[in-house]
Amino acid sequence: MRPQKLFYLAILLLVLAVSSADAQWPSDRRTVEVTPFGGSRFGGVVDLNSGPADFLPIRSTWDYGAMMDVDLVPHVQAEFMWDHQPTVLSAHDFDTGTTSRIGQAALDFYQWGILYSFLRPESKIQPYVAGGLGFTHFSAKVNSMDVLPFENRFSYNIGGGVKYFPVEHLGLRLDVRYSPTRTTSSLGLVCDFFGCFPAEVANYAQQGEANVGVIFRF
Repeated sequence: MRPQKLFYLAILLLVLAVSSADAQWPSDRRTVEVTPFGGSRFGGVVDLNSGPADFLPIRSTWDYGAMMDVDLVPHVQAEFMWDHQPTVLSAHDFDTGTTSRIGQAALDFYQWGILYSFLRPESKIQPYVAGGLGFTHFSAKVNSMDVLPFENRFSYNIGGGVKYFPVEHLGLRLDVRYSPTRTTSSLGLVCDFFGCFPAEVANYAQQGEANVGVIFRF
């Protein structure tokens, strides 16, 4: 599925969330927050199962995107987040231990989740925790050929931050998230109450991000 279609799907699901919020909280008390943001996204590798390279490091770079938060009940908001990271993929050679650049890549993160604020909605300073589920769209090509054997992968996020509203309809936001993405799978050792046995396990690109944004509240 192309990124444009994924974005339209995200907007549709957010509209449904707004409709649900209308039924749970009177419209004269419900607010919608739109937050364009920018910052840094860091860490992460794509593990490989064959070839001279054993993993592909994802370069830590700047990122940008937008969040939309809709009041459900006091202290709780439904959230949609889109985050775009232009980056570079490299290849780590298993035999020599050297890393060489492959080419440019782009990661788009689409996440739906819940945000919980600790203080009252009318407070100027609002610390919060948040988390959600979604997927990551990978775009990486060299000479018009795909570098990765996949495009869309399950991802999730967990983190928190603080909002500051100097005036009612305008604010600032600092947001920090841990946001891994499932990439490939490999044979590993799984243990339970009955012992340990080999099984296929999921590999994740372990990434984090720190962003600042401007909140427009309606």
